[in-house]
Amino acid sequence: MEASVGGSPVVAAGDAQARTAAVAVVRFLEHCRSPRNLAGNTLRAYAGDLSHFVAHVGPGAAINSVDHSRIRDYARLLFEAGLKEATVRRRLATLKIFFRWLEREQLVPISAFHRLELSIRLPKRLPRALNSAEMQRLLRGARIRLGARRRRDRYDAIVMHFTLVALFTTGLRIGELVGAKLADVSVREGSIRVRGKGNRERYVYMPGKEAIAVLKRFADSRRKIAGTSEWLLVSNDGLPISAQHIRQKLKQLAVQCGIVRRVTPHMIRHTAATQLLEAGVDIRVVQRLLGHASIATTQIYTHVSDAALRLRLEQANTLKRLWRAGG
Repeated sequence: MEASVGGSPVVAAGDAQARTAAVAVVRFLEHCRSPRNLAGNTLRAYAGDLSHFVAHVGPGAAINSVDHSRIRDYARLLFEAGLKEATVRRRLATLKIFFRWLEREQLVPISAFHRLELSIRLPKRLPRALNSAEMQRLLRGARIRLGARRRRDRYDAIVMHFTLVALFTTGLRIGELVGAKLADVSVREGSIRVRGKGNRERYVYMPGKEAIAVLKRFADSRRKIAGTSEWLLVSNDGLPISAQHIRQKLKQLAVQCGIVRRVTPHMIRHTAATQLLEAGVDIRVVQRLLGHASIATTQIYTHVSDAALRLRLEQANTLKRLWRAGG
């Protein structure tokens, strides 16, 4: 079978050939595609990361010749190329998974990452969230468009309004929402069953009468226009709506609402998490809602909540108020 990695055609035949970098990568990706059934985005990320590594060591290089020294050199190369720390860490994480598989398949005697100390420190960055005023403007802007005269425009507006409300009330990733099917939704319970990272399944809920009404309006409109498609988010023509389409529509809506900075679906997810914590929702509840495997991932939002708390305390300035009251 012929395949291509890093622009170099390879033939996956025989154990000796499988020990070259390029062919080993092809076999690994086949393993991820079939038995593991990984998501398309994950497969593309793996292929891109490993293609870069193969180009570095050479397609015909013996995979068992890669040792601690070569991994450190590769990590240094990634940093010198000016890549972000997050990208460097992801590429090395992919490489580590690849070598773990090589060891398990006995294509290398031991993983090149065995007892390797390689620390990639990421800068602490607060997630970009919208403030309350910006979120209100987006929701109002989406709601105003529900009055469109043309049926197609009105349905598009209903889809966008539902998408925005769903992202804000549930904290869903856009990929999770566009990947949901009609059978995953219960209008009565206001719930959506989604499959997140690692193909983990969970339920999210759109709480309150207002959100349920938005979900019901969307479900009714979708039933009339979109026919029998199994996907939840579909266009006027009954075709699945892509994440990129939603990103573009959200960007346009933000501009029309007078929001200067670029707004993305992931910012709505950050906004949802921040608002929930500021409302006093327990962090473990937020963790479960967002589908985080570790609570450490969720804890970054506490910094945002602390910033909001500090601002409110400064605005209240009780000491200043006390002195004023005393004359």
